[in-house]
This record gives sequence, structure tokens and C-alpha cells, in this order.
Amino acid sequence: MAKNNRRNLDTDLRDAVLQGRKLMKNLLRLGLALGGAWVVLESARALSVF
Repeated sequence: MAKNNRRNLDTDLRDAVLQGRKLMKNLLRLGLALGGAWVVLESARALSVF
């Protein structure tokens, strides 16, 4: 009985870690996308000046 409870806790912890990694990956992708959009906008603004 104790082993089953321990295994479930470890599985839940593993799932939580995997969800955390997935969230961080998505946040990184969002940040890269926003950064890329900002670079494109700034480049377009700079080119429109010339």
C-alpha cells in the first residue's frame, strides 16, 4: 500500500515537472516570437526613415 502511494506521488511529481517544462518552452517560444516581431517592426521603421 505504501509503495502504491509513493509511486503515485512520484508520478504526480514527474507530471508536474513535465508540465512546468512544457510551460517554460511555450513561454520561451512566445518570447522569441515577440522579439522577432519587435525586430521586424524596428527594421521597418528604420527603413522608412531613409
